[in-house]
Amino acid sequence: MLGRYRESVRVWTDPIGLMLYRRLRLRPNHLTVIGLGVSLLAATAFCTGRTRSAGALLILAGLCDFFDGSLARASGQVSAFGAFLDSVIDRYSDLVVLLGIVVLFAQMPHARGAIVAMAGLIGSMMVSYTKARAESIGVRCTVGMMERPERMICLIAGALLDQLEPALWVLAVLANLTAIQRIAFTWRATRDAALLRTLLCGVVLLAHAVGIAGSETPDAASDPEQAWAAAVEAYQNGEVEPLVREFGTDAARESPIGDYVRYLLADALARVDDLAGARAAALSVAEKYPTSRLAPRALLEAATLDLRAGQDAAAEAVLARLVDTYPDAAELPAALYLLGLSAETRGQLDAAAQAYREIRILAPASGYADGAGDRIVALQTLGVRVLPLTPAQRADRAERLLRAGVPDLAMSEAERLVDEVKQGPIAARALRIVADSARRLGRHDLAGRTLGLLVDRSPAEQRPTLRLEQARLLVRAGERGRALATLDAVVATGSKADKAEALYLKGRVLEDQARETEAIAVYRLVAANYPTREAAAASLWRLGWLAYGKRDAQGAQRSWTRLGELANAGAYRYPALYWTARAREQAGGGGTELYDQILTEAPRSYYGLLAGARTGRGQEGSVTASVSLPTEPREALADDPGFARVALLRRINLVEDAAQELEDVVEGAAGDPVRLYGLAGAYVEVERYHMALRIMRRHFQAMAVTGDPLLPRAFWEMLYPWGWRDDVLAAALDAKLDPYLVAAVVREESSYYPRAVSRTGARGLMQLMPTTARLLAPAGDLDDPVFNIQLGTRFLAGLLREFNDPRLAVAAYNAGPNRVRQWWAARRSDDIEVFVEQIPFDETRLYVKRVVLAWDEYRRIYAGP
Repeated sequence: MLGRYRESVRVWTDPIGLMLYRRLRLRPNHLTVIGLGVSLLAATAFCTGRTRSAGALLILAGLCDFFDGSLARASGQVSAFGAFLDSVIDRYSDLVVLLGIVVLFAQMPHARGAIVAMAGLIGSMMVSYTKARAESIGVRCTVGMMERPERMICLIAGALLDQLEPALWVLAVLANLTAIQRIAFTWRATRDAALLRTLLCGVVLLAHAVGIAGSETPDAASDPEQAWAAAVEAYQNGEVEPLVREFGTDAARESPIGDYVRYLLADALARVDDLAGARAAALSVAEKYPTSRLAPRALLEAATLDLRAGQDAAAEAVLARLVDTYPDAAELPAALYLLGLSAETRGQLDAAAQAYREIRILAPASGYADGAGDRIVALQTLGVRVLPLTPAQRADRAERLLRAGVPDLAMSEAERLVDEVKQGPIAARALRIVADSARRLGRHDLAGRTLGLLVDRSPAEQRPTLRLEQARLLVRAGERGRALATLDAVVATGSKADKAEALYLKGRVLEDQARETEAIAVYRLVAANYPTREAAAASLWRLGWLAYGKRDAQGAQRSWTRLGELANAGAYRYPALYWTARAREQAGGGGTELYDQILTEAPRSYYGLLAGARTGRGQEGSVTASVSLPTEPREALADDPGFARVALLRRINLVEDAAQELEDVVEGAAGDPVRLYGLAGAYVEVERYHMALRIMRRHFQAMAVTGDPLLPRAFWEMLYPWGWRDDVLAAALDAKLDPYLVAAVVREESSYYPRAVSRTGARGLMQLMPTTARLLAPAGDLDDPVFNIQLGTRFLAGLLREFNDPRLAVAAYNAGPNRVRQWWAARRSDDIEVFVEQIPFDETRLYVKRVVLAWDEYRRIYAGP
């Protein structure tokens, strides 16, 4: 019961875990074993009748158990074995404590107390055992109130209050009731399909995700569509017959969404126990629509229906077809698991073991992998010989763990592989996995050391590139001396591209070490010897700033002028033009010509905004976009068959299916800007602003900077959307902020996606950290858009009051106020534009520029009549 608060409690336990790791150098397994030792002492205290001492020791043991997970996360040592060991040690701790209580009552003698203690011991073990066994067959069983934290609290209270027997009565009764409740829960979850249905309930029967929210039914919808929409709504509410009637017609099955019709029909028929009809409908999806994303799901449904009907051989044939035809489908692990279970039922234990083994290789991060591991252990106890994974298969498994977002497990697997294999291609693959996993976990020092080992085992032609990557990681880890030595090795042996990049990075490291004279020499070398490389442009950019910081306007102007003339200036072109003009002004000249050039070519860019402010000119561009877009985005999709499916799914209330289908249509529209523009509009229609912004940023950014006056208003409203407008206006009014600034911050923080969560845990529209939110409001849901906007706006207003400039406040919102205070204290100029260019973090520097531009664009688009 208390487990539901685990995530919220982590906010204050994780810092303690970090302190234990850094100050005491403890490891999570150390704390686990210490907890067991304290439990043994508590058991001894119970045996000798010192119950209050035992209660105090139980508090200490509970704290050890409480913080070992936090310590694991802080040290980056979260692992499957660690979780296993923690669970096993917890069971030992429970046993010894309760046995100590049994001994206490037996010595008194107090037969009733001893019996109650034994009942509590049995109940405690059964609570854990029922959960473990349920999870081994695919049922997530966490019901009941008497889990380990509650049992510990009960024993501690009884011991400290000298009311041990009443506490044991509560523990014994509630623990055994919890075990019975879990048995009943698992029976209900498995009864419909004798275990197999449970394995697929989340994958098959709910996979169609027919959510009700967001339905839309245009006035022009035809009568059949209205009937289909009504049938789907009834189906979503548990009434099956209307859907069977409407989707059972030829018109529905042969419609543009025939695959969805047949799949839903199969599920509906299964609910009324027409297994044969349901199976036929499911198979027809794969036969008539083999490229549909529903095809593998439908095959899995058909196999499940065969298993319900006791047709194991038929089910295996369908599952084999799924595995062979759709090897990359999300349904693959479920199919393999069912193949294994079916093979076990038929006595084909070797085939079952092979299926489970494949899951561990192909889907190691799926929920089926743990179950497959349990089944393999069970088969081995029956004498089945299961071949261990080969080194190549283990490397495949580790790579898949990393791709699935489980870098800690991937790293553990790869480290064991390196220890065993030592040399050769497999060892090199494993080292690469360790390095990539460590980087993903933020352990740049380990990633750098690992790449050093990989360099020694790689062919000579690959070493410079690997060393360059290693040097970047060493810089991130703060090991600048080693980074410089590594970069010198790249310069000595690398290709021209590697040498140019290594020299530029060397210049940046020298700058960080305040060795500006050496850095200038390196930058000049790059610009002179590698003028066609991007590193040359970056070097000239830095040379200009080093001169500008020394008030050498002529030197800065020379560097930036050269940069602006480079054919490969790329993203540095407009910054170079703008700051060349600023340097000319500083030297007593004029920069109007360069400002005008920016305003002609890129008026809707950050530097166009700055140039317009310097000249007092408007930002209307004179460059015509290469593509003509319709006034209304929907016009671009009038004859699009892919979008016709999406629109029909929306009209009949299959909104989530429509969203997934729309993603497929967008993927197929790459290279067609008019169609992509229309699809962005389709996302805006259903308020999926973040998806529209993804399209606009990826495909229309270059078009936007031209400021082409012929671009329709819808284009700008999709590029700068304003969801929750009334809430932003109200929050900004309360905080005395410009609402357009708030709108711009929301755009950059979350792209107007209310459920956005960052890697660091920031949540919601304005990406607030829970710790920050609690300082502003002790209670509230950060996933609630209105609450999130109110808190984020209040936080931004506080930053603006402190820093007195929106650009500094925005930088603090992104990087944190402490960092901005440090940067501002170390500034070389009071010019905020100069300060923005010198922000050390690329992410924050670009963030500030984007917010400032968006702020101006929101005012331009929405402030008018």
